[in-house]
This record gives sequence, structure tokens and C-alpha cells, in this order.
Amino acid sequence: MDTLIKNLGAIVGPNNVLSKPDELLVYECDGLPHHKYRPRAVVFPSSTEQTAAVMKELARAQVPFTPRGAGTGLSGGALALNEGVVVELARLRQILNIDAENRLAVVQPGVVNLHVSRAAARFGLYYVPDPSSQPTCTIGGNIAEGAGGIHCLKYGTTTDHVLGCTVVLAGGEVVELGGAGVESTGHDLLGTFIGSEGTFGIVTQATLRLVQNPPAIRTLLAEFAEVNDAGHAVSAIIAAGVMPAALEMMDHEIIRAVEASVFAAGLPPDAGAALLIELDGIEAGIDDEAARVTDICMEFGARNCRAARDETERKKLWAARKGAFGAIGRISPDSMIQDAVVPRSRLPEVLAAAYDIAKKYELKIANVFHAGDGNLHPLICFDSRFPDQVKRVKEAGRELMEVCVSAGGTITGEHGVGLDKRELFPLVFSENDMSAMLQVRSAFDPIGLCNPGKIIPMLRGCGEGRAVAELPTNGSSVSSQVFAGVQPSLPKVTHHPPFIVGRAQSNVGSIVGAEHVLSEGRNSLVAWPGSIEEVSEVVKLAAAEGWTIAPAGNMRWLKTRYKSSANLIVSTTRLNRIVEHEPADLITVAEAGVKLIDLNKTLATNGQWLPLDPPDDGSVTIGGVVAMGMGGNQQYGYGRPRGSVIGMRVVLADGSVINVGGRVVKNVAGYDLCKLFTGSRGSLGIITRLNFKLRPRPVEQQTIGTTGKLFDLIRIGQQLLADRLFPVAVEILSAKLATQLQMETPDQQPVLLIRYAGTDKGVSWQTKQTVAALSQRHLPPSLIADDVELWKSLGSFPVTKSRDFSCRVSLLPSKVAAFFESFTDADLTHAIWQLGVGDGRLRFMGHALSNSFESFSEVAHKLGGSCILEEAIDVDVNEVSKITPLMQRVKQQLDPANTFSS
Repeated sequence: MDTLIKNLGAIVGPNNVLSKPDELLVYECDGLPHHKYRPRAVVFPSSTEQTAAVMKELARAQVPFTPRGAGTGLSGGALALNEGVVVELARLRQILNIDAENRLAVVQPGVVNLHVSRAAARFGLYYVPDPSSQPTCTIGGNIAEGAGGIHCLKYGTTTDHVLGCTVVLAGGEVVELGGAGVESTGHDLLGTFIGSEGTFGIVTQATLRLVQNPPAIRTLLAEFAEVNDAGHAVSAIIAAGVMPAALEMMDHEIIRAVEASVFAAGLPPDAGAALLIELDGIEAGIDDEAARVTDICMEFGARNCRAARDETERKKLWAARKGAFGAIGRISPDSMIQDAVVPRSRLPEVLAAAYDIAKKYELKIANVFHAGDGNLHPLICFDSRFPDQVKRVKEAGRELMEVCVSAGGTITGEHGVGLDKRELFPLVFSENDMSAMLQVRSAFDPIGLCNPGKIIPMLRGCGEGRAVAELPTNGSSVSSQVFAGVQPSLPKVTHHPPFIVGRAQSNVGSIVGAEHVLSEGRNSLVAWPGSIEEVSEVVKLAAAEGWTIAPAGNMRWLKTRYKSSANLIVSTTRLNRIVEHEPADLITVAEAGVKLIDLNKTLATNGQWLPLDPPDDGSVTIGGVVAMGMGGNQQYGYGRPRGSVIGMRVVLADGSVINVGGRVVKNVAGYDLCKLFTGSRGSLGIITRLNFKLRPRPVEQQTIGTTGKLFDLIRIGQQLLADRLFPVAVEILSAKLATQLQMETPDQQPVLLIRYAGTDKGVSWQTKQTVAALSQRHLPPSLIADDVELWKSLGSFPVTKSRDFSCRVSLLPSKVAAFFESFTDADLTHAIWQLGVGDGRLRFMGHALSNSFESFSEVAHKLGGSCILEEAIDVDVNEVSKITPLMQRVKQQLDPANTFSS
């Protein structure tokens, strides 16, 4: 131990290593003091390089470690088990850059959450995730835990607002995850990393998404005599198509505690419950929305519902809500904070069950929680001086989690599993599910030293989650990447019989039915399984025979690659059932073969939709949409598929079936493998069922068009976004593309399209503002008569008119003009292309541009962007994809025999 301390001190400086017992006392627990483990030492690196050197030294000594930020976590996740070392990131606390033009912040992990918004405030921007510990918790801790907060109902959690990370893995390997503001190629390892609770590696730098401060805010306080009534009102508000920025509930006990504390805000002390509801957006129409919410609350039994008088009262109300956890000490010497999520529609019955459980165990329970997304935070009150009470608290807590899970929920929405809920993990996930998670964990941490003993209840000491044997995807030799002296063993070589079409067709036909198998040539078949069980059996057969598989939907994308690289194409189009749609929960569950257009037709009957618009001619399946991970024309306003998927069922390379995620909109139980499979193009498994979070359908949609010189259109588009308008799409079409869509293009100039969606008043006001702005700049505005048909035609174009070549470039918006300046007018005047002004997304289409792919790629990379080949007859996708060693390790863990062609 003395040698280790000395070596760590040589890296970071002797004063930056703590090892004396009295110095370590404060690090033996986090914000949940019920679990205590004293570390062997605490080390304070102050750079990525120092962190990597520390990790190498710990790997050499085979000593486990635990990353730690401010220690505000509530799951025991920052505790160093096995006499491990705490790697404390408090010295990495610089805000490195605020890029207002691209709405980005680059920060170190020790930066306090609230400090990011304060630094961005002078630009009219802020960082959305706002946990109750916002004044003290750090960005690194938020990333580790997948933190949420009060305003994540409308805007999403940490995973939706972190764009890139520099990460140091166990052993000292430094990797870049994500695109730091641009789309990255390959598997979404950033999304998989976020919420991994320090078990994958240590963040040393993060790029965050900033958003505009909303022009208008209305905060309402609704008082109810009964908690049950408040719970029903929550579901009714969501089902009515209202999307509040925040929707919080406090029960009588919490109100009493808060009003007795320094956070007193004039909450009604005799109320059974109170709802704190915040609406935001543009001024036009927001009062109508507030009136609608008020009417719903009154309809469901509210005694009254009033708006905050001014900004001072608004801040006071939110301070009371965020101070609730601290205020609980007014009514109890100790409390156990729980964290679970249930479907919104089940809130009343689960709350009733919570109070019954407290009564059963003779305990007091107080509820304060994120009601809008069903994220419960019951506080079980007790006195730790009495062992019997402590025992009853633990029993009550477990029973409460069981109730939440049986209601279709999960065991944690934002606090994490950590050590505290590790033994509850099997309530949510099966052995197969947990095994897959451990395999992914092994790819990030082959030597098992990174925060061992957390999340998954399969304790293996320091070797937890060690890597399984690695088989290189090229089949030539074992990976040369060796971590801390751990060399993976060679797999056994299995000799498979040659692929004989007739024999294979007969064997597959015996599973799916002979009429659902078709020969595609000498070395390929297409099979259409009719159930998830049939998919599993087909994959097991393929694994045993050594066949390669290409998962597919309707095979609209990369069809040429499928034909040339797989023995068996497994299409999911017969898996076409919509399993569930619950309007009050804003979720749907459907099989992968359901067409996106059909799903949205069904959802429309309840005024909801899945807001994805990938390239689609009406035949694209939801499984294909998610597997490709591709956004569309309105991804600026609605995002890409990764933000809409909350759960899925996947068949892995050995035929095992796993469930990842869940059916609630907020969930950090386990690793977010939904992100890993989304955009994986079927290279890791076959997606067979999907759970989505939905949005209310906009009441009104309107598109304004204009023509002009390209750089003028880019400038006006960017200016509109800076003018606190909120379009869902700002697209520029080349003259040739516009012409093919039957749009007028005077002088062969490109066309700018701006689309708004929302309430009648909101869309009308923004449309008038846009028309005025265009007219002021002498650009001729026109309102598109058939808005829906235009965007439908634009969305179908890439899959109906340009099947021979398409690629997409991703840049920071500020770099778009420079990209076009790299090419002459002659290069692009007669080309088919489309530019998303808001997110720097370009798509080039048509065989005439296939020879330009290398030029596009070269210029994009020089400008810090990326270029992704979507479809080409004569270009091998594998040759242009960037497969990093970490991506390869993930592939080797989940598909060691390379069954799924990639």
C-alpha cells in the first residue's frame, strides 16, 4: 500500500493523495449515509493525462477504483468497495468554452451543474438537466448517474443533453465518445456510457447541449384535498395533449415540512397534495394552455389553481420544491429516500399502496416527486437509533419497489442502482438481460477494476465483469489490445458445414414455414419469422451452422450490402402487431415490423404521434428506423430515434432474447443498451419489439418558403433560430431537388423552408414574425398551401429517387457556410442536396455525386464534422466506417462469431 500511495503521489503530487484514516472518513459514504466503506486512498488528478496515468498505475497494482464527484449521489454508487481507491474529480472544475453560436458548452467533470447555466445566461442560454442537488452536484456525477431533474419531462434527461465525452478507461486508455456537437459514426457508445454509474470509465471532459431560455413561462400551483385526485389530474393533463416543462407533486407531509423550514413559500398547510406545474414557450398561446391546465385541475377536484404572481414567487415555489428533501428533517430525524418510476396512469393506485405499506410497517411516509414522468421519491421517515425501525424501513422499501415494478415501472429513474438497489435489480431484469449488460461492461472494463460491486448483483470481486474470449471480426488473429497484462484466451475453432441453399431452406422453413423462406441466390436466403420465438430459433440455427445473418425490415436501406454479405436475411415484417398504446402514459409498444406510417395512423386517433420522420416512402418499419438510427427533416425540432426509444426486445447472436430499458419514460436501471442497439444497423442483434415515448400531435403546422442566394439563406435561417423562434425544421433544398418536388425556383436558386408546429396562436405568431423577417431582407416569402404533402414528398425522396447514392454530412452549424465555400458553384448547382440549417446536417443524393464522396468526407473532417455513406452501389460501407477498438470489443462481446454481418 505504501508503494501504491507513493506512486500515485508521483503522478499527481504528494499533497493530492489522501491515505490517513481521518482524511478518508468523509469519503466512506455518499449522499446516502446508510452504506459506508472506507477507501484505501483518495487521489485528485487535475487533467486527462494525470487521470490516465493514475488508471495505469491502479491497473498495474490490480487495485479497484471508484470515480467520485461531489458525493451527492443517493445510491451508494461512489463508495469504494474492496478497499479500492477513490478517484476524486473535484480539481477538474473548469468551464473550458461556451460556444453560443452552436449552443455548446465544453466543461470538465468537476464543474457544478448550476454553474453551467450561470455561465451561459449572458447568451440567453441554459443547461436543461436540473437535479434538486443542482447547486452542488457536478456534471461528471450527472453523466455517471444519468441525472434527470424537474424540467426533464419536456426536454429530456442528461443523456439527451450530453453530446460528447473524453473518457479514461480502466488501464489508462483514453477514448472519445460521441461527436462533440456533430453526428458520430458507429455504435452509440456515448449513450451507452451515460448512466453507467462509474463502472465503465471516468469522464474528464464533456460537451453539453445548451438551449434558449424560453420567452414566456407560466408557473401554476394547484391545491387538492386528496393525493388521489392530484394523481388523476396528472394523467389527465398529459392525456389532454399538454406537455408541461415540469409537473411536480408534494403531499401533505412534505408541504408541512417545507413550510416549517427556510424554504417556506406559502404552500397551503391543510392541503392533501399540491401540484406545481410549469409551462413554457412563446408568449402567444401560453395563457390559453395555462387556462386549459387550470380547467383540468379543477375538473379533477382541485380546491384552486393559481399562477405565480411574478418571477420572485415563481423562484420561491421552485426553491420550496427543491428544498423538500432537506426540509424533511423538520418532521423526522432520519429518512430513506426511494426512487422509482411508474406509468403515469398508475400513480393513484401506487401512491395508495405506498401509504398502505407505511401503515403496515408503522412508519410515516412523505411523497415529493416528478409526477409528470411518474418518478416517485417517497421518503420513509424513521429514527435510526432504533434497530427495529431500520429493519422495518428496509422491508417497507423493498415492498414498495415490488409494487412499482408490478405496476409496469422500474426501480430507479434518476438516482441509480449503485450499491443500495443492487439486490433489487432482478425484479426488473432476467439472467439473460444481466449477462448481456455484463458483456458490454467487459468491453469497457476487461480487467474488472472499474467501480466493482455496483448495479448488477453478480459479485466477482475485483474480476467482476472480466472480458470473455475475444474473436477478431476479421478472423485472422486475436486482438493485440491487452489490458494490464490480461490476455483473452483463444476461442475454440468450430468447423461448420458449407452453406447449401436447399438444405438451409428446408431447415429454416421447418421453423418459420416453407412459404416464408425464399432463395436469394447460391449463398443467400430471406426468411420472414412470424414471432419473436421463431426469430430466436432461426438465429440459434444460424449460430450452430455458422451462417451470417443480416437483420432487415423492408430492406429499403443498404439492400445491396445485405445481398452480398449474408447467408440469411431475417426480415421482421411479419412481426407487425401494435401491442399497447396508453395515451395517459404517452407510450406505445409495437413489434419491429410495424410500419412507421401505420403506427402513427393508430396513435393519431388519440391525438398523439411518434415524432420521427426518417427517409420513408411509406414502407419503412419502426425496427428499421431504430436500427438505422437516422433522423429526418424535422430532427432539429424532434430529435433522432435514440431520444424516443425507451425499451426494446432483442435477439442476440446465440439466439437468447433480452429486454433492455422498460416502458416508462424515465429509467436509469442498468445500462442503456437501447442506445447501443439504436443505430447499430443490425450488427449486434435483431430488434423484435420496441417501446417508444410519444408526443401530443401539434394542433397546427405551417411552412414558409423563400428563394435566394445560398449564403443569404443560410444567414437568415440561422438568424431566425437566434431570434427566439422555435421551428421544428429549417431546411435548404438545392434548386434541382426543389424542381423535382415541383417547387418554383427562380434563377435556379435554392429554396429555404421553415416549418412551425404547435398551437394555433403559437404557429400563427411565429409565421407572421418569419414573413416579416424575410420581407425585411428582400426575400420573397410564401406560405406553402399543402404543408403535409410537401414534407411527405421530401421525406420519401431519398428512398424513391436516389437509390444509387446518398451520403450525409454532419457539421456544427457555424461550419456549414465554410463547407460550401470549399466547392465551386459548378460542383453543386446541378446536384441534389439538402441542408438542415439548425443542426448542420447535409444529405447529398444521386449517382452524379458518387465520385464526390471522398471530397465531401475530406472537407467535413477538416471542419470537425463527419461524413456517413448511406447507400451506394459501388462503395463498401465497411471501408468508410470508423470502427474504433472499443466498438470492436463491444461487437466481440455480444457477437464473438460475427454472426450479424456489419
